Amino acid sequence: MKLIRLMKSFRFWLVLISLVAIVVNISGNDDYNILLATTSPLVWIYESSHLVRKTDIPIVVVYLTTLVFWYFVGFILDRVLQKLRNNKS
Repeated sequence: MKLIRLMKSFRFWLVLISLVAIVVNISGNDDYNILLATTSPLVWIYESSHLVRKTDIPIVVVYLTTLVFWYFVGFILDRVLQKLRNNKS
């Protein structure tokens, strides 16, 4: 029952999608880092800010921030939907 509830959550799917993008990047099948660039907020900041480009960010930090970011986005979406469902009842 808990597994089915987990699979219906945004947390599960957003983290899974970002994890797939990370695995594809690690395997070398993402030559131009397009998947990672579309899923990682740290890469978004890196590409848009000249000050951040001067720093060298380890790829492990990029991977971890991507997973944590999408977990929290999914968590917030799940909570908002839960409140909306509770208000309808």
